[in-house]
Amino acid sequence: MKKVLTILAFMFMFVAEGFAIDYGFLTVQKQDGTEQSFVATGLKLTFSNGTMIAEQNGTTTTLALSELSKMFFTQTATSVERAKTVAEAGELSVYTIDGVAKGKVSNALDVQKMGRGVYIIKQGDKTAKIVVK
Repeated sequence: MKKVLTILAFMFMFVAEGFAIDYGFLTVQKQDGTEQSFVATGLKLTFSNGTMIAEQNGTTTTLALSELSKMFFTQTATSVERAKTVAEAGELSVYTIDGVAKGKVSNALDVQKMGRGVYIIKQGDKTAKIVVK
């Protein structure tokens, strides 16, 4: 009986490992409903004086804890802010989800020419995520 239970336990471990879900992003949601995602790999979070400081790849983002409603892990990145706030006319800076600069475009539709992927676009103080399928 002990041998059968041991075999079943090993089988369960291998089956359970096959169903593991990779949550590659940490997403924070603010009180106003906007969300910001960070790649989980290499992310360093510290909390000090009522703020959360997220550091990754030389970039530091500071968020006031009083503005946050929740944090959760996701399989895909969610919008940084609503894309419509960025889709106005004017030059947009484009970055990969890892923060690598891809260049500048004249409008959000031009991002589609960069190929499939998830991009962060920024115009002034407005930021949004674009998924090109």
